[in-house]
Amino acid sequence: MYIFAGAAILAGSAVWQTPADAEQWAYAMQTGHGNHSIQVDVDSIMQRPGYVGARLLFEYYWNAANLPASGTAPRSALVDGAFDCKGKRFQVLNRTEYALAEAQGTAGATSHAELAPDRWKAAGADPETFAIIDWVCGVAERKLAEPQAGSIP
Repeated sequence: MYIFAGAAILAGSAVWQTPADAEQWAYAMQTGHGNHSIQVDVDSIMQRPGYVGARLLFEYYWNAANLPASGTAPRSALVDGAFDCKGKRFQVLNRTEYALAEAQGTAGATSHAELAPDRWKAAGADPETFAIIDWVCGVAERKLAEPQAGSIP
C-alpha cells in the first residue's frame, strides 16, 4: 500500500494529457484511506452560471482489502464537477470510468446529471468532500477575475 501511495504522489505531480485534452493537471489530494487520489485540471476551472466548474481525475489503487462490492473496479475516472464555493457544496455532473490509469483504455460506466438543488453534497459530508471543495475553490478564487458563484437553492 505504501508503494501505491508513493507512486500516486510522484505520478500526481506530473502534467498529464488525457482524452479530455486537459492542459494542466495538478495533484490535489490522496484520500485518507489511500485507495484513490484526485487531480484537478486547473485550466478547466471556470465560472459557470451559478457555480464554478472543474474537471477532476480520480486514480484508483485497488487491493484485495478495498475492492468495490460490484466486482468491477475502474482504474481511473474523469468527473466534471460543480462547486458552490460560497455555500461550500459540490455535485458531480458527468462521470466516465476508464479501465486504465490517466483516463486511458476502454471507457466504462458513464453518468450524466443536470445541476439540481437536491444533489449538492456539503463540505461537512466527509473529509474528502471538504478537501476537494477547499482546493478547487481556493484555486478559483486566485484564478478567476469575477466573484465566486453564489448558492443556488
